[in-house]
This record gives sequence, structure tokens and C-alpha cells, in this order.
Amino acid sequence: MPCSKHPVLNFLKLFSQGTNKAGEIIFSPTTLPGRAQPFYVFYYNPVTKNMRKVRIHGIADTEEFWSRYGLIDVCCASFSPQHTDTTFTAMKTHHKKELLESRDEGDKSPPRNKLQLLPLDMEVEILTRLPVKSLMKFLCVSKTWSSLIRSQTFAASYYARSYETRSRFRVFVHGGAQRLLIFSGEEETFSSSLDANLDMTVPSVTLALGGSKCTSVHGFFGCCHGSNFTICNPSTGQIITFPCKGPYTSLGYDPVDDQFKALTLVPALYSNPSFIVHEVITLGGRGGRGVVSRSNVTSPTYCPMTKGLNINGFMYFGAWAPSHRTTPVFVCFDVRYERILSFITTPKSIYIEYKGKLAVIVPHPSGDPCFDCFDLWILEDVTKHEWSKQTFELPLSLPFTAGMGKRMISQGTNKAGEIIFSPATLPGRAQPFYVFYYNTDTKNMRKVRIHGAADTEEFWSRYGLTGIRCASFSPQHVDSIAFL
Repeated sequence: MPCSKHPVLNFLKLFSQGTNKAGEIIFSPTTLPGRAQPFYVFYYNPVTKNMRKVRIHGIADTEEFWSRYGLIDVCCASFSPQHTDTTFTAMKTHHKKELLESRDEGDKSPPRNKLQLLPLDMEVEILTRLPVKSLMKFLCVSKTWSSLIRSQTFAASYYARSYETRSRFRVFVHGGAQRLLIFSGEEETFSSSLDANLDMTVPSVTLALGGSKCTSVHGFFGCCHGSNFTICNPSTGQIITFPCKGPYTSLGYDPVDDQFKALTLVPALYSNPSFIVHEVITLGGRGGRGVVSRSNVTSPTYCPMTKGLNINGFMYFGAWAPSHRTTPVFVCFDVRYERILSFITTPKSIYIEYKGKLAVIVPHPSGDPCFDCFDLWILEDVTKHEWSKQTFELPLSLPFTAGMGKRMISQGTNKAGEIIFSPATLPGRAQPFYVFYYNTDTKNMRKVRIHGAADTEEFWSRYGLTGIRCASFSPQHVDSIAFL
């Protein structure tokens, strides 16, 4: 077809990028048509001999876009058909930095056409907006991209953006054959249902019956099983397991040095010791992999009761001090400086993070094994051990008994500040899984179904689930692409 019939074809140099699924040959310009101008591609059908002109809206076709990204002069462009995720790349021609290598180092074959991308800061800006699964695939594109995505700086940038824009939840279920099933989904405010997908299974890890929690620690989760401690990142699929000296082991994170550490209470060799020993296990970070170092920390005696909860570089875990069933306290551990700071006297009940502070929920049982009212204690001053207290009445009663696996516990809050109550076990074989969101400002509660969380007969049969299955709902999870 003569180009004279199509003025645009005369103005721009076109290049065929292949065909679509219908077999139409696609021609697209090798540069943007001009500042804030419409971007068109042409589809030619070799059977009917017809050609259609298609505008691609949103491809650098506004003045605001050109100004925001500093585009000037002639900008190269590439259109890629039949790709799972539609991708378009434009670049300023005076930036010639190559990020995609078309051949391995040492390959002496003639150079092929290479994709020249944006300046590094803009490349990072674009990559941080992509989902984790896409970035994991991009690790295989080239050594350059693998190095960039695995760098500590990029991981920090990605986490910061995910924290602001991608809040997720996780559901942990004790599966058959000694394994942990991890589901995930997008958090949505004011929704009556959420969708969950099975992300990964972790072998040899279980949940304790009676209200075990799996809380997110800067994108990672830690589970103690026997004499081993397993840490997993559901976003990347990384799992590391290492031996620990006791069953009470928790994962902590130091935001100042970007360092993960595990704290283990070492069992005493004799009764009534004058002090107890903890082992601090430093993990990954700063280019390390796995366990980097181990050291010991001592403290006055206490009897641990819960796993650790991380808040702003400090780990809190419930305990009796100095011995079992004496005074309920929170033991405060400074992750960065590796020291036990204090024992904070507290009501014995459910502990959560509430708006960046340690908080305790104390249910008021009603006549039956349920509660329809609770006290919310908030630790206002860690140094002075000062608490504030508020009392709330629920619009409906929630079960609060360990019998028959009906116990309802709180796993924390969502970004809107709603307190979340979830069952400690699955409700039954192939039964709907519900969580409850209570708004402390409006005093309203909403019941939300989590679709896909082991709620079908087919799922129970496939994964060999039987009897009572422990479950844990973890809100405000942030995807991380860091590796330990």
C-alpha cells in the first residue's frame, strides 16, 4: 500500500513489531509523533487487504506527561504486541544508558538491537510500581537488572512505595502433613468481602492451637517449630531455616540499620535461676545471607507466654515475672542495641499494635462464652509505663472460648484504624471464613468474608485437611523483595 495514502506514514518511520493473535501485521512508529501528540499504530490484514489505524490513549500524549517526565525533542518508542502485561517504553534520546543486555559477557556475535531505557532514577521509579511477581521474572532478564532489583537500596525504595500504596493481608492455615499454607489478598476499606489466593506452602511448620499469631515483620514471617526457626518471604518465596536453642524464638527488625534479628530464650539448666539467657541471631542485611552472627544477652528472670510483636524497632512479648502466674508484664527488647530494656506491667489478655503503639484488648465475657464489650489499653509512654484506657461495646457478641475452636482473637488493625477480630481456627470443613472489623470512631462493625481461604471441599481434599485447623489472619502486610 503506497505510503502517500497515509500522511502519518510519510511523517514517521514505521517498523513492524510482529502480529496480533488475529494475524494482522502491526506497524508502529519508532519515535513519539511529537510533543503531547496522539500515538497511533496500524494493523494490516493480509487476507482482506485492509488496514486500520488505532490510537493508543495514555502513551505520552499530554503536555502534563511530557513536563512531569522531562521529555524533550525526539523520543524513541517501541510497541510490543501479544505480551501478557502491555509494556511501553519511551526515552530521551540524549540518554544512552543501556540496561538490557542482548548478549552475555564474552559473546562476540554482532550486536543486535538493544532496548535503551530511561535514566536510572526513572528506571527505579517505574520498577517500584510493578508487582513483586513481575520483578521476580525480571531477575532473569540480565545481570544488570538482577543486580539492581536485588540491591538493598532498591529493596528499601520498593518497600517504602508498597507501604504507601499496596496494603495486603495474609491468612495462615495449618495444613495437613505438617505444613503451613499462606494466603494473601488486597486490603479494601469498607468492603464486605475480600479475595485470597494461596501464595505458598511452607513444609514442617505448624500453628499452635489456641490463638497463635503470625505477624508480618517488614515483609517477612517467622515460625518456630521444635529446635528450628523458619523465616519466609511470601512475596519472593524465599524460605530459610536454622537451628535455635529454645522454643520461644521471635523475629525482629531494626529500621535504623535495616537489620533482621531473631531472639531466642535459652532454657535454664536448673530451676529458679537468678537470670536467664537469650540468644540474638543476626540475619542477612548489608549483603549477608542467612545467619550472620550469634550473641548472648541476659535479663532478670521471667516466664514467656507469647511470641514477639515488633513496633518501631522494639520487640514486645507477654510474660509472667518473675515466675509463672505472678505479675503479667510485657518484656521490651531493643532490636538495634540488643538489650532487654524493661518489664512493663500490663493486663493479661490480647496484645496488638494500635496506631503505632502497643495496645492490649481485654474482653468482658457475657453470660455465654462470648464477649460484647472490651477495654482497649494503649501504652502512651514506654519509658514511664503510662497506659490510657477506653471501653467499647460491640454491636454483636463474638465467641471467646477455646472450646470447639471457636475462639475469636484480635490480630491488629488495618490502615483505617479498624480493630480486626478473626477466628483462631477455620470455622469447619469447607465453611466460609469471616473476620470482623470494628471502627472505634463510628462504633460500627462489619463482617467480611475472605473468599478462597480454604472454604471449598475441593481444597480440603487436595491438601489433606481434617479436623480442627488452626488459622491466623495478619493485616497490614507490606510486600518486600529483600532477601536474607
